[in-house]
Amino acid sequence: MPGLNGGARRPLLPMHSAGPYSTYRLFEWCMATMMVLIAFTLAMPGDTMERNALRPIAHMGFSEPNMALIFGCVGSVRIMALFLNGYINNIRIGPKGAYARAFGAAVGCFIMGQFAVALIWDALVVAHAPSFVIPVFGTLAGFEAVSVYIAVLDGVSRKSRIGKALAALEEVKG
Repeated sequence: MPGLNGGARRPLLPMHSAGPYSTYRLFEWCMATMMVLIAFTLAMPGDTMERNALRPIAHMGFSEPNMALIFGCVGSVRIMALFLNGYINNIRIGPKGAYARAFGAAVGCFIMGQFAVALIWDALVVAHAPSFVIPVFGTLAGFEAVSVYIAVLDGVSRKSRIGKALAALEEVKG
């Protein structure tokens, strides 16, 4: 996009250190890092899920070990996908990294949504007072849903660009 003086316009944000595809994905980086840190917290000694605010989540059948495993695996895959999207040539990685990001965001949306619903249920049925964490989990779930949409659009865009580039190469080679 040209600037006022006819030259190239300066980007809104400087390039992120994880590569050109990470500049506008800082929320995804935040959520992926948060998932890994939650996994470490759940893996520490003690009963984190027994706290009053988290008791409804534990009653839904979640245990600390399986929650730590889910958060750790999904967070690690998301971090790897975000990193690889920034550094590996699109033709080699294709849209797979974007779809891995979309899957991780979908899992994050599902988990954060379950946390919000469990706390809403607790507020309405048990405690008769809302928890201040409900809007936090609800907001995280909402923005994770937006991240799913953005990652899928990124995957489709990469797929179409790769297809066009391969067709052009075949035409030149032809």
